[in-house]
Amino acid sequence: MDNWKQTFLDKLTQAQSQWLTRFDEALDTHFVPIFEEYRQFLADNGFRLSMPMREPGRRSFKFELSENAYLLMILRAIGVGELELRCDSFVPGCDPAHSRSVGLVSQVTQEWVTERLRGALETFVELLSQASPPNVSEPVEELVSA
Repeated sequence: MDNWKQTFLDKLTQAQSQWLTRFDEALDTHFVPIFEEYRQFLADNGFRLSMPMREPGRRSFKFELSENAYLLMILRAIGVGELELRCDSFVPGCDPAHSRSVGLVSQVTQEWVTERLRGALETFVELLSQASPPNVSEPVEELVSA
């Protein structure tokens, strides 16, 4: 590779890294503190909270009521200064609820995070309230110890 190409590649890598750093800093500054603020309240009400994925430019936040009933919020950097937020709610007996929004990293504030977090949790609870109990005519799976 000639000198110009190498210099160009170095500058490009630095610029891309800078945008990922801004994304990660925005989440560390605004999203994580709100997530932690809700942790005890939600834990007191039966949820387990975790961050299953944390890598540059991607994060996930899981709000698990049970193994098969949970909300997953996934944020990822998708462009220069842009992010995508996906919220996926899973409840047995219901079709999953999915939402996707795109915004600017510069728009991520505590208010923005609080609105999205509360909205996603409300969607999850609405889905949970629509869940139907399992059909009692179906046999219950038994666990057999070896």
